[in-house]
Amino acid sequence: MHENVIRLLMENAVQQIYVTNRGTAATARKVSGALHCEVSTNEKIAFELALAGAYVRKRTACILSTEGLYEALDPVMSSAYTGVAGSFVVVAVQENDEEVTPLGPFSKLPLIVTEKEEELERAVRYGLELSEEYRIPVIVQAVPAGCGTGRKTAGQTAKTAGNAAMLVKEPGRWAATPKFRFQLHGELNEKIRKIGEAFETYEDNLIISKGSTGLVTDRLSRLEFYDEDASVLRLATVFPLPRKLVQGFVDSMDEVLVVETYPAIELQIPDRSKVKRGFVDTGRGRPQYDEIIAGFSVIRDRLGPASSINMAHGIKRLHPERNILAVTFEDHFFHSGMPAYVNSLYNGSSFVLLVMVSEREDDLRRILRGYGVSGVHSISNIDEIGRFRDTKEPVVALYRGMI
Repeated sequence: MHENVIRLLMENAVQQIYVTNRGTAATARKVSGALHCEVSTNEKIAFELALAGAYVRKRTACILSTEGLYEALDPVMSSAYTGVAGSFVVVAVQENDEEVTPLGPFSKLPLIVTEKEEELERAVRYGLELSEEYRIPVIVQAVPAGCGTGRKTAGQTAKTAGNAAMLVKEPGRWAATPKFRFQLHGELNEKIRKIGEAFETYEDNLIISKGSTGLVTDRLSRLEFYDEDASVLRLATVFPLPRKLVQGFVDSMDEVLVVETYPAIELQIPDRSKVKRGFVDTGRGRPQYDEIIAGFSVIRDRLGPASSINMAHGIKRLHPERNILAVTFEDHFFHSGMPAYVNSLYNGSSFVLLVMVSEREDDLRRILRGYGVSGVHSISNIDEIGRFRDTKEPVVALYRGMI
């Protein structure tokens, strides 16, 4: 699948691609040895490198998972303000239930959702042109079924590398001090308004007119169990909302239901008097204490990579009598977990940290030894974790498996 995305980016003259998956990079080198495709150690670095390339007028892209894009939130949240001088598209591939639709209104970055191969081709091409015209990064969410052969669309020709690097000195944009940030905020609002107007005619925003009950969704595949006689507005451009198109559809219906996992579309509709409550995934937002393993309350990385460490530390300080197990992955530990764990050691936490390891167990042991942690244990069965209940010392369990 990633090979098709890479070919699509190449056909649209992308000069630099940043990924976090070695297999994707190997595929890129197989497709073209001349293409600059770099593997970054985490998503934040990949996003920042692509953004830096776009600062100097390059045409750049990231290929990340939808879940991974949330791990790059620091630069994502500032990039709409700093903008770009070239063009920059993030292809966020949905590999599980995680979606990036909330990031549109949250980060102010234009966001397009695709379901099919031809939609992805149009979205990438359009996104790069949009990014170049309005000097702003663009997010394209793709599902695996939306990636096919990577064929060129009608009239599209393969391009070669274009712009030479050139950095125009704009301290007000790149430094973005409070005074300049206020000015950039006004510029950003105007960009968003114009992009919303451009989205009014985006070809994958479709209206299917039937009955007087309306369904608004970012994916037609969500409508399997809904009334077949309802009218449908399929909205690919989740942010910014093409308001005339959406409000016109809503006004023409007796009632409307917005079908989406997160209320990214619903909250942007100007007049929601006819809108009934949309579909929101009820599996999210569960209490942190609902999972128990071997007598431990389990804390997972729900807020970002290795976020379980900070959360476990905080909960243990509030409830010292509770057995707390923080669960993370080795990559997450190296991404954000090291400063968090040092902080927990400095403040005397005694929760148990379980790290699921695969390739970097020796590196992890050396680092923990440098932190002065003597209680590092390898376990072969998750039930073995029970022997560390009521520990008063820091314990790290290394487990070659998934829980």
